[in-house]
Amino acid sequence: MDKNERKSMNKVRGGFSERIGKPTCAVTIQLDEFDDRTRTFISNLLFDFLQITFQNAEQFRKQPYGNISTPLSSDFCKDLGQDVFSFCNHLKEGYVYKWDDFYTTNIENVLNNASYNEVLDLLEYICNWLSAKTYSCSEQFQKSFNSLFQQEYVGYRFVSGQIVPITDELEIREIEQACKTPFDGARTQLQKALGFLSDRENPDYKNCVKESISAVESVCKVISGNEKATLKDALNGLISNGMNIHGSLKSAILALYGYASDEGGIRHAERETESTVTFEEAKFMMVTCSAIVNYLVAEYGKHGTENAENERQRH
Repeated sequence: MDKNERKSMNKVRGGFSERIGKPTCAVTIQLDEFDDRTRTFISNLLFDFLQITFQNAEQFRKQPYGNISTPLSSDFCKDLGQDVFSFCNHLKEGYVYKWDDFYTTNIENVLNNASYNEVLDLLEYICNWLSAKTYSCSEQFQKSFNSLFQQEYVGYRFVSGQIVPITDELEIREIEQACKTPFDGARTQLQKALGFLSDRENPDYKNCVKESISAVESVCKVISGNEKATLKDALNGLISNGMNIHGSLKSAILALYGYASDEGGIRHAERETESTVTFEEAKFMMVTCSAIVNYLVAEYGKHGTENAENERQRH
């Protein structure tokens, strides 16, 4: 056989072929398509994860209302059949799905053949189904798939139950931490921003920016104790109350606010200018505002501790 007629027959990552510049699988970020190796790995991981979950259903399952006589695996198939595959679930009472057959016929078909966005839609649905039906499984699911995505150069990560196009691990940690902030208003706004950024069918980058900077504004107002203050006044209130915010950082926060107010009328619905916000700009604002929120919360925590200690010493 001529050497030019030989075909690739294995998919080893980091091996000899990759070192000599003849990779047999993806070595660049996969965004709008996944190679066969990646699809196979996703399918294998998902099957193994579900198998362990269903085998230990008594340990993980949340107690639903009413009858729980059906296996968790059957509920999974029924819910996916209706919500994802649009099946008519006209089944006799007590019918039990064989989940592994369901997996092979339906889920595996999507993972092997559907477009990348439908693969991610399916994984995101399963992640949130696990969150609703089980204890702790969703968190481990996200960690497992994020590790696989990193290994296979997939340009997406799970962040707080949603798949987002972010490739830097530090960015992911900033957003995850900010989305868990104890400040309700900021947490809600950042979760909205994440939803706008991660919508693969109809992303809304303009509102991602709006909600991101609004989260910073919300935290500043709460910490300053003045819900009606402008962002500038709220920042001045933080500084006058003893929080150590450098003048340049304050200026940077105000500059970001100014950008959000000016760019295509992001923060002002009455302005009709068409927004030209790009994914890169929205992602930058989401990550940066998350980092600012985390910083302000951490500084506020230290400031509160110091005040409490000073008050204790005075008495």
